[in-house]
Amino acid sequence: MLATRDLSTSYGGLIALSNATIDVQQGEIVCVAGANGAGKSTLLKSIVGMERPSSGTVEFLGERIDGLAPHLVTQRGIAYVPENRRLFPRLSVADNLRLGSYLFRAEKDREAPLEMVMSLFPRLGERLPQRAETLSGGEQQMLAIGRALMTRPKLLMLDEPSQGIMPKLVDEIFVAVSKIRAAGTTVLIVEQRLTECLEIADRAYVLQTGRVTMSGTAAEIAGNAEVRKAYLGL
Repeated sequence: MLATRDLSTSYGGLIALSNATIDVQQGEIVCVAGANGAGKSTLLKSIVGMERPSSGTVEFLGERIDGLAPHLVTQRGIAYVPENRRLFPRLSVADNLRLGSYLFRAEKDREAPLEMVMSLFPRLGERLPQRAETLSGGEQQMLAIGRALMTRPKLLMLDEPSQGIMPKLVDEIFVAVSKIRAAGTTVLIVEQRLTECLEIADRAYVLQTGRVTMSGTAAEIAGNAEVRKAYLGL
């Protein structure tokens, strides 16, 4: 479904991503792990066009998308939930969700995905009139994921969905990610909580200083001695 080949991206002459090659097959959950500054967020931004790669290619469903503007990438079927969520804080939960369906504004069933979002995150259903800025960090993350699902994505990309969230809500979000995949949406997730991510992932990649240094099934990565020491504290 998604393939990057030798993807490199620089900021002000500094290389943030170097020759990164990853594949995501339809129906998978793929985890990308690595320390802060490893290039994980840059990888996702380069895929969706928020950063312009200096070299390499990105293919989605057999067609190149590197060089496309972000809104055109969204139209192709990739939804991206950034690390900082980028909600509209003064708008209600309901309005934030409706904005996710903007691509389908002319269609009668514009809000069809709302039922799925409410089933995944019942808390949002209880808070539809509230402004987004009044939600807890975990609820805001749920809203950001829900808004992304309103675009009816084929591929959902999540950047550190557990960041700044209390453990109980982290568990809810990872359960929701599994349900999203079960409903037919492929998931690429960047995450520092590697233990939780590997529990739901099919495969994983490890990034270090902008390079892919390891890849394999979730079980292979979880069982690797270097990974266990560096990322799992074992």
